[in-house]
Amino acid sequence: MVKAVSTVVCTGLVFLMLIMKIDESFFYSKAEFAIEYLILLSIVSISVCAYPVFKKEKKALVGMIFIGTENIYHMIEQFTPLKKTIDVLPSPIAIFLDDGCILIGIGFLALAIKHIITKYECGQSIDELTGVFNRKALGSISLKNFDLIFFDLDNFKQLNDEHGHKFGDSVLLLFSQGLKKHTLPKEMIIRFGGDEFIAILRPYRANTFLENIDATLSVLNISYSYGIAPNSDRRNLREAINHSDEELYRMKHLKHSPTQSP
Repeated sequence: MVKAVSTVVCTGLVFLMLIMKIDESFFYSKAEFAIEYLILLSIVSISVCAYPVFKKEKKALVGMIFIGTENIYHMIEQFTPLKKTIDVLPSPIAIFLDDGCILIGIGFLALAIKHIITKYECGQSIDELTGVFNRKALGSISLKNFDLIFFDLDNFKQLNDEHGHKFGDSVLLLFSQGLKKHTLPKEMIIRFGGDEFIAILRPYRANTFLENIDATLSVLNISYSYGIAPNSDRRNLREAINHSDEELYRMKHLKHSPTQSP
């Protein structure tokens, strides 16, 4: 990449020196032409350097093209043989090339930067193993009111000890994707930590969701416990988590308690 940029810069500077040898009469202002040329060379150099970004963010590439077009227009304005060509352009086109291009270019670059930042922030909130949200995403819940379900896998430590961590990771992945499969837009599956997961669902969706995931996870023979905090509020998120956690461990206790005869 450094070699490519160096080649572009060196070639561009050599070309500029050759242009500067042309008689002054060919330019309205040789200094203005040189400045615009150097700006264009900088844009091309940055574009070469940022090529990996442009491959993923086409808006950034479009933005740089518009900005470069504006510089080329100003270079042509300073070159006498070509000045007559642009002087006959309709006024709207001339205004667009003179001012519009750079404004549009900046707009496209701003959109690209916003998209990059959004992807970065999203990536920071994604659990690397399972692909669902991590606990950082608890601060970006979009639903004002929601049903919260706290899940915990049964006997996960024992499963890890008997079959190894790689097998345990596979179970976590299958479980998380089994939950995610039945979410609706704006609903979230969050890996809270270890084998604990939280589902943020639309209000009054908890029972339907549990029925749906049971059909999926029972086939995979994955056992889990859960607690529900229905119709919770973002302002009381901590209380909702604590309440659902208590309900979860109440279910676990019932599962492990010996069945008493009537």
